Amino acid sequence: MSMKIGIRAWIDFAFRKIFGKPGNEICLISLLNAVLRFPHPVVSVEYLNPFGIKDFETDKLVCVDVKATDQRGRVLIVEIQIVVQSSFAKRAVFYACEAYTDQLRVGQGYGDLKATYSICLLMRNLWDDDQLHHQFRLVDRESGRVLEESIEIHTVELAKYNGALSDVRSASVLEQWAYWIKNSSEHTVEELQELLPGLEFLRATGELNAIREITEEKQMYDAREKASLDIQSNLIDARQEGRQEGIEEGRQEGRQEGIEIGEQRGEQRGDQRGKLKASIQIYEGLLGDSVTSESILNSRSTEELESMVANLQKRLRDRTS
Repeated sequence: MSMKIGIRAWIDFAFRKIFGKPGNEICLISLLNAVLRFPHPVVSVEYLNPFGIKDFETDKLVCVDVKATDQRGRVLIVEIQIVVQSSFAKRAVFYACEAYTDQLRVGQGYGDLKATYSICLLMRNLWDDDQLHHQFRLVDRESGRVLEESIEIHTVELAKYNGALSDVRSASVLEQWAYWIKNSSEHTVEELQELLPGLEFLRATGELNAIREITEEKQMYDAREKASLDIQSNLIDARQEGRQEGIEEGRQEGRQEGIEIGEQRGEQRGDQRGKLKASIQIYEGLLGDSVTSESILNSRSTEELESMVANLQKRLRDRTS
């Protein structure tokens, strides 16, 4: 009986190998067209930061996972994020602007600048709505006129896609990629080949499965997975500790200012229930689980939320130990 692949596509090593490795252009092109939906689709790409295993020999996490240009010279950036901080939108703007301005070389004019498109795949929610895909452009408020050939930022909140297995075959290509990125590790190769038989998905599945069969790549993947989970877990713990310290200061001093310090240190995550709900969704994203919806979490008691957090923390510690 075939085993589950067990390699998570959203860990940066696996993601870059699938979408940023020369020879896998079919995967990147499919993802780009699914998100960007150009009138004239992408038909070819050239990698500006092609995948190489040596890029992962240090503990430093890369800024953007894939950077390429297409046949029209458009700059295309794709990245995946496990945990999304409150400042993420500004970070996305910064890197998109940097990629846009980096095009200019000595002797070139502004007219040589090509449009830059940044795609941010997020393993947890950023915007407070049910929309999977958001598109941001430079547009005039009054007339609706768009500054063409400039900068666009797309966010795809993978946590919001929880389509049933039975719906995958008839889903949009973007939804199919959302399902594959989130859930491919829990399938066998044969299951994925039957579920998503398109050439781009077959190629992606083959690359993902190859990681567990190549000793060097599996070792690098394991190290990157542990590093990513450790960093995100430590960040969560620091936020929780900071908020608790502030609350204790407020109790001791009997002043509202202490509570405000706690809220600020906790990145303004809200009251106790709000913090618990946010922690649950973050931990679920780290573990690759389906993210529990706000409506379900709202129906749970505080004690139930605390129990969910404790169980998820234990699972994460067991994985990273």
